[in-house]
Amino acid sequence: MSRVDPRWAAWQPFIETSAQIQTRLDEDLRRQHGLTLADYQVLLLLSHAPQQRLRMSEIADAMVFSSSRLSYQIDKLGRTGLVRRERDDTDRRGNFACLTDTGRGALRNAADDHLAVVERLFVDKLTPADGTALLAILARLNTAENTQ
Repeated sequence: MSRVDPRWAAWQPFIETSAQIQTRLDEDLRRQHGLTLADYQVLLLLSHAPQQRLRMSEIADAMVFSSSRLSYQIDKLGRTGLVRRERDDTDRRGNFACLTDTGRGALRNAADDHLAVVERLFVDKLTPADGTALLAILARLNTAENTQ
């Protein structure tokens, strides 16, 4: 593991580039749609879920949020009517976050603009071969060993 090893050389640019892209996406969503990137991600996760609802723990795992951070996020989205909480009748300790009609509309309104920025900042910079390689690398990095 020498410093000239390209894997080590890639580390800092990876962190910086990831942070820059996320910051720019967040700024754009806030400016154009009044949503944060985290808001958008929660709405997107819920939109793809069966019955457009997920257990709070599933969202926390997907977003790598603590339960308190996710609770704050869901409460904030609830105050704006984008999501609602529902009790899990099978497990009184559990709650679901559910996408509302207002949340579906907000996601739909933001999606085209957001995807255009993702395309400009990320997709347009990669060749299809780059995308294939990056997807394989990210899958390798996203193993159970690394997510603990």
